[in-house]
Amino acid sequence: MRAQVSRTFSQAVIYAATAIIMASGTIGCSFARLTINDTIVAADVAFIAPGHTAFRDIVERLGAPDQIRETPDGAVVLYHFHDAKYSRVNFGYLLRPWTPIQPDLVLSTIGLGTEVFEVIFDENWIARQQAFTHHPSGKPHVPWPF
Repeated sequence: MRAQVSRTFSQAVIYAATAIIMASGTIGCSFARLTINDTIVAADVAFIAPGHTAFRDIVERLGAPDQIRETPDGAVVLYHFHDAKYSRVNFGYLLRPWTPIQPDLVLSTIGLGTEVFEVIFDENWIARQQAFTHHPSGKPHVPWPF
């Protein structure tokens, strides 16, 4: 019974130390997030009324588009924004005080998503349609704190 309590206590101490080290972010952990261009959400484009909103009005609110593509009936305007997330935990840092070698037990992941807001215009540069398109690459990025 006493050995079981001692082992449970030891495990609790190791878990607590691991949590403190990981939460502190100073030893063996790194997290980064990079966003390129301003993120556009539905509330930012709620003012666009198909058949009424002109290209000039959209540029005044959202800024210059990243791409303009010509179509037979008008044009398509594209606003790109990217979101990258990276996290890395080196569990080997926990073993360094007790081992003569410097072990690296690294768990890392990265997530990169490209999102596009598109507006289709007629030949008079009046908005006809709008849509968000999401192009996530790879697996979803799960690790904390994101």
